[in-house]
Amino acid sequence: MKDMKIKKNYDYIIVGSGFGGAMTAKNLIEKGKSVLIIERGKWPVRDDSCWDEVRLHLKDPMYRSRTPFLVDQKKGKIEEMWADDTVGGMSTLYGAVSFRMREEDFLGAPVAGTEERDSSTEWPYGYKQLTKYYKSAEKILGIAGIKEKDITEPPIAGDYLHEPSTALSRPSKKIWAASEKLGLHPFFLPMAINYSGKYGKEKCILCPTCDHYLCKIEAKNDIAVMVLPELAEKGLHILAQTRVLKINFEKKRAVSVDIVDENTGEKSTIKAKNIVAAGGALSSPHLLLASEVDILTGNKNIGRYLMRHINGVVAGVFPTKANPENVLQKQIGIPDFYHGGKTDDAYPKGPWGMIQDVSNIGKGVIKANAPMGLKNIAAMVADYLINLLCIAEDTPDYENRVFIDKNSVDEFGMPNLQVYHRYNRRDIAAREALYTEARKILKKAGALFFYNMPIETFSHGLGTCRMGKDIETSVVDQNCKVWGTDNLYVIDGSVMPSGGSVNPSLTIAALALKASEKLN
Repeated sequence: MKDMKIKKNYDYIIVGSGFGGAMTAKNLIEKGKSVLIIERGKWPVRDDSCWDEVRLHLKDPMYRSRTPFLVDQKKGKIEEMWADDTVGGMSTLYGAVSFRMREEDFLGAPVAGTEERDSSTEWPYGYKQLTKYYKSAEKILGIAGIKEKDITEPPIAGDYLHEPSTALSRPSKKIWAASEKLGLHPFFLPMAINYSGKYGKEKCILCPTCDHYLCKIEAKNDIAVMVLPELAEKGLHILAQTRVLKINFEKKRAVSVDIVDENTGEKSTIKAKNIVAAGGALSSPHLLLASEVDILTGNKNIGRYLMRHINGVVAGVFPTKANPENVLQKQIGIPDFYHGGKTDDAYPKGPWGMIQDVSNIGKGVIKANAPMGLKNIAAMVADYLINLLCIAEDTPDYENRVFIDKNSVDEFGMPNLQVYHRYNRRDIAAREALYTEARKILKKAGALFFYNMPIETFSHGLGTCRMGKDIETSVVDQNCKVWGTDNLYVIDGSVMPSGGSVNPSLTIAALALKASEKLN
């Protein structure tokens, strides 16, 4: 990127460069506003490190955040975790699956033991009001998909720009055939990948390193490929490897941010007429709480109702190598249980979620995370695995939260971030139901043994600054303005009051386009 001379004052400062921040910036730049994005991550390096699991995930991970956060998600155990920070947010490392939420998802989260939805978690608007923004986001991100093959797909006007690769990998062929034998309806996942060579930079070569890896050739249509470079040419300023420590106020008006350069430690202040927090479900409430927005506005909901989906992988061990050609195997979804399945004492009523095939993680990562005594065996078995990802909706709970320790600060002087999270019985039952169905598919495909691996990261973090009708139940209004302030906004996944059971990136992009359309 070309050098930018950072000004002392902007129309808008946006904190975070992911789907929420970048799509907000796009609308504002097109309106002729002066915009600065501040991002604590570094620009992605497009070299062999993109496909190197050691550099990305194991030995001194090159995009790991400088500061960890503490997570209480298991009784009696506090874990230290790190985010991966890049310009482009999590889009650079995500798996590129780009779903629209289903129409019913906007009605709120499921109510345990019933077919009902919780009206207290209903969105302030529905799918119809978001449709045109979904379409815009799909165009901006070059989404490849095949319409009307997903039996739970909401109404979509027109076709996708292009199709995904329909040449199934060996693992995906087995999953597709097994699903059909069981009477299910597999379909090709909508993906932000340049399969055609026309909607992005380089044509996808169908390599196996997509999920949790950067794309060396920029065929994955992430934010750092598709959005930010073009906006920079139009005048967007991007300040990378810089942290926002605090938002400053004059009465109810946000007027500036205090920042620190991660490399030099130099601190400064930049003014703005408006400020947008777009750092995601952990970082946005962290910044608001560190800035004492809760005290300023009297809002008790900031950081509350943390969601992250209840995800897990079912691994099937096969008698022969699963993917000897070593090609992309994240291709298909099985939607048949999205709205639920059979109901008895062992299965929850209401929606369950989505099943997707997913590439194997690297042998090194498997070995590093396997129990002591099984590390070498786990690495050897890796070539014989076919995995199915199960994504179920989790229920918003006031006690699941992001909070700060005011008596402890990180190396930059910001209060340390802490996270508390527990799933409820209904959440766990939905995932277990999907696990059961995933094992049936893998068994039909020829798997001999199975292993369930819960996902305990916050890559699908949602809900901590949720939208709503008033300050008593939410943090922002339907236009994403923080209650009790004149010009502070939160535009990212944290504003989602419920999350459905699909990957959230496209929904975050669409809601950002909608919210920023209203900004002056």
